[in-house]
Amino acid sequence: MKRGYYYNRLRGIDKLTRMHETGKLMFEFPRKGSMYEMNGYYARLLDEYLGSNEFHPNTRGDVIWVVRSFFAWLVLEGYENLKRVAAPEIQRYMVHCSGFMTSISIYNVQLYLRKLCAYLAERGLLENNYHALLSMRVARESKMYPAATHYDISTVLGTIDRSTLVGKRDYAIVLLGAVIGLRAIDIKNLKLSNIDWQNGEIKLVQSKTENTNALPLTEDVGEAVKDYILHARPNTLDDSVFIRLYPPYVALYDAWSIGNIWDRYRHKAGLSRKAFDGKGFHSLRRSLGKNMVTAGVSVYDAAQTIGDADMRSVKKYIALDSEHLAECALDFTGIAPKGGDAS
Repeated sequence: MKRGYYYNRLRGIDKLTRMHETGKLMFEFPRKGSMYEMNGYYARLLDEYLGSNEFHPNTRGDVIWVVRSFFAWLVLEGYENLKRVAAPEIQRYMVHCSGFMTSISIYNVQLYLRKLCAYLAERGLLENNYHALLSMRVARESKMYPAATHYDISTVLGTIDRSTLVGKRDYAIVLLGAVIGLRAIDIKNLKLSNIDWQNGEIKLVQSKTENTNALPLTEDVGEAVKDYILHARPNTLDDSVFIRLYPPYVALYDAWSIGNIWDRYRHKAGLSRKAFDGKGFHSLRRSLGKNMVTAGVSVYDAAQTIGDADMRSVKKYIALDSEHLAECALDFTGIAPKGGDAS
């Protein structure tokens, strides 16, 4: 028995066992255990901290990572509880993190550690909240990821067989990302009730910003979504627009499912990809933002259309507009280089 077949059998047995125990057939992926080991004291403290506040789903994972890593470091340094933990220990931990983390990770550690210390000080477990210590400015690197090109999008769309059930679904998904700029998580969460067919709009609460947004349902996207719903979507009680291909007929598992769809067709179209090259599904959203800025759409209108909460976030789309940025470049008039070989 090959390794992959063996592990597929194990996962299937695990699902059947949980269905027998709970009465529900669940398709979530098993979560990996944490590499940061804590003692019982810190484990209880982490649970209490997580229960003290409703952390946003997008940041909860980062909060757990920062708190677990800090508590695990304290255990390794011999601090079984917080009685001897003060400013020197926090400083040493930040220095420890700076040895292997990026500036973005350091920023997150500082941010969530500041909130943790405020909570611990309020409970009397730390003598100070160390706000000043954890408020040192951290310069974060800002990477510029590429936008999907018109060739990329048209080539991928051309590889999708729209005569099949899966092709109708995947074609509509890619168009929603490329033409309307929906994030993968918002496509995954899209409900039938979010589509206002009469007024030609998609109205939804964005998962990242929690802001309500109304986006135009263009004719090409509307026709693709309608074709999928009428001719390919399984008959199910689930209100989600995009449904799994096989029973149980429920919504796609997560945003990664949307990204995997895009990557599968990219590979089929012969378009190369490398890890962390920024050419994933989100590059479709960057492509829309870039095209709007290039076409002369105002920053305000672009932010409103794409649904970015902060107009400053549109700056990254301006940075992708190399054609107009070249017009801003200065020539060497008045600062011509001197010396050297005139020829």
